[in-house]
Amino acid sequence: MLNNSENKSFFIIDYDKKYLKQIVELFINTVHNINKKDYTKEQLNAWANLKYDLKTWEKRFEKSKPHLCMLEDEVVGFCEYYDGYIDCFYIHFKYQGCGVGKLLLTHILELAKNENIDKIKVDASITAKPFFVKFGFIQVKENLVKRENVELKNFSMEIDLKE
Repeated sequence: MLNNSENKSFFIIDYDKKYLKQIVELFINTVHNINKKDYTKEQLNAWANLKYDLKTWEKRFEKSKPHLCMLEDEVVGFCEYYDGYIDCFYIHFKYQGCGVGKLLLTHILELAKNENIDKIKVDASITAKPFFVKFGFIQVKENLVKRENVELKNFSMEIDLKE
């Protein structure tokens, strides 16, 4: 974990294609560095394949328009959020515990409030579940999802914004 002692500030921007490769590498490196305590190597490889196709990711992000958390010109976190659902919520493995996740989640909560969304849902990994619990999400169910014929456990969670 790095500290943010040089008075540099994190900030949120909308998706910019010039950060495509940084975002994809952040996703893969974070899964392989952070989630390894909760998932096997086989599961990590199925979830975040080290051999990736930038064109596939580009098409995805052109539709999902992820929100990026930046430190100067470096992507330190990103999330996809639409219609009350958080998809892909990843913080660079070197910036875990520095407030990046809180900043991204606060941004999402503000968007949801402005869109009059009553409930936000997320499918959280074993590793991410405690983060979401800390912010008031509750587990609705446990899931087994298949990626490349490998099963991974995650949790459907939600937070009621009307309470």
